[in-house]
Amino acid sequence: MKIINKASWHIDGGFPESLVIKHFKTVFTWLDCKDMLSPDGKEELQFGIDESVSLHEGLLSCQALVFLEKRYDDYLKSVDFGNDEDAAMLEKLYAEHVKLSE
Repeated sequence: MKIINKASWHIDGGFPESLVIKHFKTVFTWLDCKDMLSPDGKEELQFGIDESVSLHEGLLSCQALVFLEKRYDDYLKSVDFGNDEDAAMLEKLYAEHVKLSE
């Protein structure tokens, strides 16, 4: 199973749990709005994102997995956890990804 990110990695790395959870909520909500969550991913979002969340291939559409494998590291480098601009950065990186894929 391909794992894109885990909340515990960041919490163990010293990031405040509340900001990590906010970050993952933003990512999951953005993916849901783009219809890029699998049924299991939608269920994860519906039941609530907490400190145990893991963003992995079982929660994603194929399209989301390809995008996140290519651009998630760029995303993490360009945002601060919990920043209100997280979704805007995802949108920007996704637009670039789509343009390069054409």
